[in-house]
Amino acid sequence: MCQEVCYCRMGFITYIKHEMGYKLKIGVISPNDPREWVRAVNTEMMLKHETLLINVLRVHGYEVVRGGEGLPANEQLAWNTGLVIKHVKNVAKHKPDVLILNQGSWTFPYDSVDAVKLFEKETGDIARVVIFSHKETKVPGLVAGMAVGGALKRLGIPYVLCYGDIEHDGEAINRLFKILEFHEQRVRAAPKVKEVTSQLPYQKYLAFGGMALKMATATTDVDLWQKVFGVSYDNLGQSVLKDRALGMVKWYDKPGTGRFEIIDDRVQEAFNMIHGKGVGKVELGQPEVLNLNKLVYQISLYYAAYDIIAEHNATFAGIKCQDELSANECTACIATAYLNNDVDPAGHDKLIIPTACENDMDSALTQLILYMMSGKPVGFGDFRDISNGTLIIMNCGQHPPYYFGTTDEAPLAKLARVEYMPQEIFYRAGGAAVRGRTPGGELITVARLARENLRYVLVATVVETIEVDPDEHERYNYAWPMIKGKLFIPEDTMIDMWPCNHLAFTYGDYTAHLVEFAHRLDIGFKVFDRNGLEYTKPS
Repeated sequence: MCQEVCYCRMGFITYIKHEMGYKLKIGVISPNDPREWVRAVNTEMMLKHETLLINVLRVHGYEVVRGGEGLPANEQLAWNTGLVIKHVKNVAKHKPDVLILNQGSWTFPYDSVDAVKLFEKETGDIARVVIFSHKETKVPGLVAGMAVGGALKRLGIPYVLCYGDIEHDGEAINRLFKILEFHEQRVRAAPKVKEVTSQLPYQKYLAFGGMALKMATATTDVDLWQKVFGVSYDNLGQSVLKDRALGMVKWYDKPGTGRFEIIDDRVQEAFNMIHGKGVGKVELGQPEVLNLNKLVYQISLYYAAYDIIAEHNATFAGIKCQDELSANECTACIATAYLNNDVDPAGHDKLIIPTACENDMDSALTQLILYMMSGKPVGFGDFRDISNGTLIIMNCGQHPPYYFGTTDEAPLAKLARVEYMPQEIFYRAGGAAVRGRTPGGELITVARLARENLRYVLVATVVETIEVDPDEHERYNYAWPMIKGKLFIPEDTMIDMWPCNHLAFTYGDYTAHLVEFAHRLDIGFKVFDRNGLEYTKPS
């Protein structure tokens, strides 16, 4: 098993060096018990454990910088504060990407805490910390690792602990390399993450309306947004959206009913695309639920929102919808679906504006961050069901049409798959839901910023999409779009970790980006990668 793992990892490292021109640089700090009588017995064993670890890393292509390198024999292990400083300086000058705290037996935890603190001071950067505890039942390597981990956790310093016999345990080696592979993804993501964090103060949220459906998790403290993320905020009533939309269409009766005359050329072009050219399918329902008049009203709401957002120099948004619009005018599904999309209802390229339904502010911010990282359209969804290792993502009637095809398909091909369905019973005013199905075989990152005891935490994982049979709509809300995703973690873990009913999503695996992002912003996180490994930081 170990040979197979080694072969796979050698292949991975070779690929990275060839394709990326980069190999991970790892710093290793090996503390020891400061008591002379203990060191007289364990030093040889501790050095052996360190050598075994370093050799495994080097054989697999990693560049390793050892803290005790070049020091006298009695200073090879960091057994006091002075030596911790020396070892850290030795390591930090090489700017390693990852810091391994090597626990060969019992060590004094504060030496490892000091090592992390000094490493960050010397490098001027965050420390991606791995604790490696050697498995030897007659010595307390795991005890040391857990004690160090507990000390770091108290200070909110994230780490991953790996425990095993580095000489004989192939599973431990495999786990270590999976952790390092994830950290390598973090290193490659770091430039983009730094760019995103530097651009956050230039972002502005525009809220249309207030709290929807008494959902506490959909609201946030805008001062906390400014303090933690640096983003700005503005608020308008939904009446502003309605009034702008009414200026685009002349209604001879109640808006959304009776005769109408389209004034705005964009609304006319989009209506012609959908109704005249048949790009997308309109399934008309009872007149009070969905008719062509309602469709025109919904299209005008989209262009109204797009214009108002631009006028207010906003970069992301939320629309309350329920119940002022959804019960009295029409739902805002077309608006939110296309604000998030890369083309408008007429098929023209447009600026992607991450937008959340129900004015869910933290979801919109998560969507914004995913968009800034990926450059792709982002979506907003509900947890509808988890069973048989599969997550069903639905919501009240909008997914961006971008997700009705693969990442490399043309936008018009995806628009042709949109199904404008009569809305469900929750929305008295009716309108069209934007229905579609996300194809199988795609990786999707699902994520959510939220507050835990009023402190921010970011949760995320990745799923692999499964083809959706159109008949499956019958099992859920018939009018709503659907994503099926295979989980890489247990169902209960997924439910327990998630802070609310909403999530943000985008194509691709951005879990490493999100860990790097949350770590750099010093907020809590709980993220599972596609190997099912957890990366966490206390909030």
